[in-house]
Amino acid sequence: MNKKLQKLLDESKKKYEIINHRTTFTAYDVAATLHLKLSQIAKSLLVKTNKPLVHGAKPYALVVVPADKNVDLKKLAKIMSTKDIRVAKVEIPKEGIMKSQFKVKPGSMAAFGSLYKLPVFVDKAVKGQMIFAAGSFEESIKIKAEDFVKIENAQTGSFSVAKKANKKKKK
Repeated sequence: MNKKLQKLLDESKKKYEIINHRTTFTAYDVAATLHLKLSQIAKSLLVKTNKPLVHGAKPYALVVVPADKNVDLKKLAKIMSTKDIRVAKVEIPKEGIMKSQFKVKPGSMAAFGSLYKLPVFVDKAVKGQMIFAAGSFEESIKIKAEDFVKIENAQTGSFSVAKKANKKKKK
């Protein structure tokens, strides 16, 4: 595990568990590998805003939702807006941004935004014991959602929506 993440978790004094598993690239794969429901997996996404949320910072944030949900970018923009900063647009950037801006492989970014100096937003549907990305394709972190929010000093809100069923079947 990343030494910075290990230190962050140990210094937090919160109870957590490192879960080793086969190589996975998506939250869906993690759920299937660990024989868990998608709702038990915390999916983290890098998002880009039309302006930085913190003066002098990059216009990015990490958002966390249960893996069985999608992010409503319009709701998220409202939650990210403050009296000083109006976020008009939130989008999911191209994967290359992870490599160029944050020096991580696409899909291997930890859910812990503080490692990248990024604000973290957690959907209120993320609750109980959850599995979070640890910054590796072979490891995840099991921790209480409320402890994750405290460690990350994350902002919470309701910005997830149910996934829509695919109307077209893949052949």
